[in-house]
Amino acid sequence: MKQELVKNSITEIMGIGKAFAESGMFTDIKTAAQAIVKIQAGAEIGLPPFASMTGIHIISGKPTIGAGLIASSIKGSGKYDYRVKENTEKVCTIEFYQGKEVLGSSTFTIEDARKAGTKNLEKFPKNMLFARCISNGVKWFCPDVFAGPVYVPEEMEAVATVETPAYPVTVELQSAIDAINAATTKEQLIAVKEAVPDYIVKDASFIEAGRKRYAVIMAEKAN
Repeated sequence: MKQELVKNSITEIMGIGKAFAESGMFTDIKTAAQAIVKIQAGAEIGLPPFASMTGIHIISGKPTIGAGLIASSIKGSGKYDYRVKENTEKVCTIEFYQGKEVLGSSTFTIEDARKAGTKNLEKFPKNMLFARCISNGVKWFCPDVFAGPVYVPEEMEAVATVETPAYPVTVELQSAIDAINAATTKEQLIAVKEAVPDYIVKDASFIEAGRKRYAVIMAEKAN
């Protein structure tokens, strides 16, 4: 997906995120802060806002996108293509191309998936193997399709199950803190604060994150 499609400033992203959250059309989004984080994560890997809202999930602090979105981004890049050589309940092999040149192939087996602790493997083995296979392939052979490394949710689920915080942090609170950390100006910090519920604004973790980010912004401005 071409980088020039994503040119929104953080202020614009905040406005778009608020509108998406208030629309009620995205059931996994409860606050504007969550929407902002999704859109910002998508912008950093070259995805426009709506694709980010529908295709990105934040797991363990990393943006994950569905295998279908990865596949369509490869084919829509105008530079790369892929062909599924084999996709069974035991193994998936995908060959990657640049024009007519074969760049290489990615293979992911049922044994690989079990070692990695992939979830839903017994219910949807072909889907899970395809997801892991194409995710590896895009990293190896056409990483410039996205502006940064991408992961499918199947890669991060095992990590997410063991990374349990020492204290309870709600998804809404973590999303708000992530939005604070993404701010680059005092005005953006204020915009994040105004976009989240009062209970998050009063949370000690949110306040501390805001203070630290403000100090960094002021230090950078002084330099």
